Amino acid sequence: MSFNKHPSRSLTTLFQEKPYQGQAPEKARIIFLSSDANYSEDISNSSFFDRILEYHADGVCFWKTHGKHHPFLLNDYPFDKRKDGVVFHRNFSKLNLGSQDASNISFIELLDVPTIGIKSKNKVKFMDLVSLSHIQYLDNFIENNQGKLILVPSGVLHDMMQIKKRYPVFKWLNYSKTNHKYQQRFSNGELKEICHFSSSQIHAFIPILQEYISQYRLRGD
Repeated sequence: MSFNKHPSRSLTTLFQEKPYQGQAPEKARIIFLSSDANYSEDISNSSFFDRILEYHADGVCFWKTHGKHHPFLLNDYPFDKRKDGVVFHRNFSKLNLGSQDASNISFIELLDVPTIGIKSKNKVKFMDLVSLSHIQYLDNFIENNQGKLILVPSGVLHDMMQIKKRYPVFKWLNYSKTNHKYQQRFSNGELKEICHFSSSQIHAFIPILQEYISQYRLRGD
């Protein structure tokens, strides 16, 4: 399966109406920024799609109702649990965050459309799917960060550098891959480089990530 925008019009509409998952980024304290939200190509043709609709309507309520932060983790998820974003969310659950954290956690992506396939196999298509208005929103949101922790994998930072070459955004970003994790402060918030939740390296990184999160979720307004 080649990387592309998801063929489901209804799923695409969900993302364009609400281009984030979980809590609204403006209300959340901890933001997980990824490149794209990947789904099974057939998900909108399954009865399980009702769970996806429920999740996108109100991710905070979904977590509190089902005890899982994402529908991919529900027992009745009917697709291959080794692909299509499932590994990402399964490893995320190892942070041992609970539904009491739901109002503080937001997921957002560089693309404002859902995808299928593997991005690394078609980076040209990824760049073609970038929405200028969406990345301008992200650029402004990050640069004017007020007391939020924004966690970004190295591959996503690389994507942002590529986007920076094409569009007048992310001028504050000066990322290069080194032995040290990239970080940058914005007012009283900050951006930190992390391991991707789909990589094998994430398992050793979990305790470090838990420490990052604990410092922010306990902050008062």
